[in-house]
Amino acid sequence: MHRIASKKLLQPFSHTNLVRSRCFTTAEKITTRCEPDALHVKWGQVESKYSYLWLRDNCSCPKCLHPSSRQKLHSSADIPLEIKPTNVNIVGDKAEITWDQPLRHGQDTQHTSQYSLDFLRTYQSSKSAEKFRFNDITPQTWNRDEYQLDWVSYNDYMNTDQGLHKVVQRLYNKGLVFLNGVPTTDEAVTQVAERIGPVQETFYGRDFDVKNVAKSINIAYTSLYLGFHMDLMYMDSPPGVQLLHNLKNSVTGGASIFVDSFRAVELLKSQYTEDYKILKSTPVTFHYVNNGHHMYYKRPTIVDDEQHSGLAWSSHVNYAPQFQGPLDDLTPTESKKFYQAFQRFADFIEDDSLRYQLTLQPGELVMFANRRVLHGRTAFDPTSGDRHLKGTYLSLDSLKDKLRVLSAQYGYDSSI
Repeated sequence: MHRIASKKLLQPFSHTNLVRSRCFTTAEKITTRCEPDALHVKWGQVESKYSYLWLRDNCSCPKCLHPSSRQKLHSSADIPLEIKPTNVNIVGDKAEITWDQPLRHGQDTQHTSQYSLDFLRTYQSSKSAEKFRFNDITPQTWNRDEYQLDWVSYNDYMNTDQGLHKVVQRLYNKGLVFLNGVPTTDEAVTQVAERIGPVQETFYGRDFDVKNVAKSINIAYTSLYLGFHMDLMYMDSPPGVQLLHNLKNSVTGGASIFVDSFRAVELLKSQYTEDYKILKSTPVTFHYVNNGHHMYYKRPTIVDDEQHSGLAWSSHVNYAPQFQGPLDDLTPTESKKFYQAFQRFADFIEDDSLRYQLTLQPGELVMFANRRVLHGRTAFDPTSGDRHLKGTYLSLDSLKDKLRVLSAQYGYDSSI
């Protein structure tokens, strides 16, 4: 039978009974106060509120959190709904809470939880938790004239934390970064990728060759103009980052072109709000039905979480006209609205003022956020020489992981 906390403990405390309560402690200007369903902690002039359920679920003692794996040893389903503290103490840099009842499937008759004060400060508000996860940072959108080319040395990137940190910050901030001095070997592109995380293998393999071939199974493997697009929109989880490394280039033409789709979204939203809403709400078919594959996925052109507006982690653009399949669920009226909205968005994307262009030379490599930065290529004359790029992919999770780890260690610079 569970023990019931005293009525005195469960009552909201007035200033007079705070001092007498076993649930009140003062240490280093930190004060705590027990309310019926939450612990109130005052950090100087700032007060936070922590649910008892949340606190018991996030106990960091060795019985609740495995010391080496840092994984929970119980389920949220094990927390009694009416659990309350019988005692709260601040001891050094830790908070200790003794509970009035055990876990639903636990063996302990009494349990004392431990929390570092840094942990409690991290989760004192949704904003502080977002800051800890680096979910509060916002990317910098750009047009042709605003993007400043700043090469990162392959040696710095591969051999220093500073070079690696610069690249992952720029991938988040601007979605586009260039490396030079990369060895012109087949395996170099995957070695560059693996500095951030494991490559995201697809049915194209761990890496792929971009060059003109006869009877191509992909328009990228021709010498034709390749319009702005994103790769693999027909997959359940499209790659977050794409890398392209130039191994050979002696052709006439074949410049790489890029557009920040986030800037195009900003322009569409400010000038054609209804069209912006239509592209957010209308799923588009993407498919690849060729060469023994039938890949298919439907997703809206614009994904923009209004609750976290402006954050790159919660925003995506899905734009790949070359791989769009038939829109099979729109009425004629809906179709006209969609096509008008899509055409207006495409007009912004194709605007020369947004288009950044350069011709990669052997030993140069570009990395870009696949679901933000649109890429393409001008046509080239295949009889004028050789053009050979090697490509691979990374998941967005790998970029998030590396950015958070390095930024926690060295800080985050939004100007990079």
